[in-house]
Amino acid sequence: MGAMPGAFLLIGSLALVLAQSPGKELDAGYDSITEKDLLVHVTELAAPQLEGRDSPSEGLFRAGEYLIGRMKAAGVAPCGQHDTYRMTYTLKNPAPLENCLLAMTPEGGEERVFVLEEDYVPLPSCPGDGEGPLSFFGFGITESEEKRYDDLKGKNCKGEIVMVLEGEPRSKKLFEGPVVTRAADGYAKVKALEERGAHGVLIVRRPPAEQLKGLEGRLVAPSPIGFRHTWAHWNHKGDQPAHSINAKIPVLEITEATASLLLGEDVAELASKIESSGKPVRREVKGVRVTLRSAIGEKPLPIDNIVGVVRGSDPALAEEYVVLGAHYDHVGVDAWGRIGPGADDNGSGSAGLMEIAEAMALAKPKRSVLFAWFSAEEDGLFGSEEFCERPPVPMASVVAMLNVDMIGRCAEDEVYVVGTNVNPALEDVLKEAKKLKPVQLKKIFTDKAQDLWERSDQYNFHKKGVPALFFTEGAIDAENPDYHNYGDTVDKLSLTKMAKITRFLFNTAWLIADAEKRPPPPR
Repeated sequence: MGAMPGAFLLIGSLALVLAQSPGKELDAGYDSITEKDLLVHVTELAAPQLEGRDSPSEGLFRAGEYLIGRMKAAGVAPCGQHDTYRMTYTLKNPAPLENCLLAMTPEGGEERVFVLEEDYVPLPSCPGDGEGPLSFFGFGITESEEKRYDDLKGKNCKGEIVMVLEGEPRSKKLFEGPVVTRAADGYAKVKALEERGAHGVLIVRRPPAEQLKGLEGRLVAPSPIGFRHTWAHWNHKGDQPAHSINAKIPVLEITEATASLLLGEDVAELASKIESSGKPVRREVKGVRVTLRSAIGEKPLPIDNIVGVVRGSDPALAEEYVVLGAHYDHVGVDAWGRIGPGADDNGSGSAGLMEIAEAMALAKPKRSVLFAWFSAEEDGLFGSEEFCERPPVPMASVVAMLNVDMIGRCAEDEVYVVGTNVNPALEDVLKEAKKLKPVQLKKIFTDKAQDLWERSDQYNFHKKGVPALFFTEGAIDAENPDYHNYGDTVDKLSLTKMAKITRFLFNTAWLIADAEKRPPPPR
């Protein structure tokens, strides 16, 4: 979510006359929603290997690929451009320019030129050119807070290109374990190396320490090295990294494979040696010169909403749509290398939406149900704004929009539904949804958290005159300490709560999609 007290008020009335009595198809859809499947979806989407699904990023693209694959398997039809599941638009972001360069020349040998966005990417805010012999200074840490570890002690690197490892040693005897400290700040390392005379810096990007297994127990593959267009900012009140410096030397981030080729030995093994011994490791590479250039400019970059549709079973109503939405992006990685997995925000809602898509394919409601996973919600609701400005179906045919954002934390037996104050007729729909099939939610609050109304994607639909509701877990800012933080991990989710809210949302959507009349516009 881009970021409060009675339960269930009945205001107004919507005469929900069902076109048919609920039957076996509804049962099949409802029964297909399981905690096990929700765990599969959210583990894939919030795996640290996807690096926090920033908009845009390789991790976000891969999250979209996962959603598309599951829709295809469930028989959910594409609803995007050119008969695909993608609605592509552009956002302006900093991006690498084509004249970036990384090359090595061994003494007496031929120059080897590496490939941008395959072997390396520039570090934001560190443009320029550099050339010199290559050295390796471990993690490039000048000293930890306890002053027990120093990679640069007694060394200068005048005229050199210096390679260092991202982050800090993953060793409790050196640091504090999995939660990194200010010693990991890449920009602080660059500044220290610049002061010691370095002509350029290569930072080795390491795979996440925690490698989650997703579908069928397989390891989620790491994303290719991608330029980090923006840095994550945390709500957490602890140390915040610098997000740029006034560096006068160029800096590139490189893969472990590229680093090993440059050094002539396995960089991952060197990192492990430091972590096991607790002592710095340094290398001076004889007879190799490295040339690098970092160039960054602003470009319009492609980014995708992911959309699919379950066609309505009634020819008279199939050209009307209930839109169900969830944003699938999160905030990415910070300058210390800390990943915001976004398990709750909004891996939970995205997983729930996928379960509903699969369920609706079985339930076969009268109206069509359009599923949209929005990008760039965290940047300013840009994905849903794009959908509403250039919709895949006429906006006049959208009878309602239900948005789900963060459903895995806070009290397990409650849900907040925001938007009935402007759509009072939908109160009756929620009451019927609670009874249609068991959801086991004791408290359905419709009069709380009104401050969240403009902070998630349903708001763009509301501005277009579409009746909309927002389903969320509770008092997010007050009760969820990991909101917009690197602690938003899968293990902290309540799958039981996710399943309860997902089933409640499925019931609500099915009632609207199968009713004879569409809801009135918002007041």
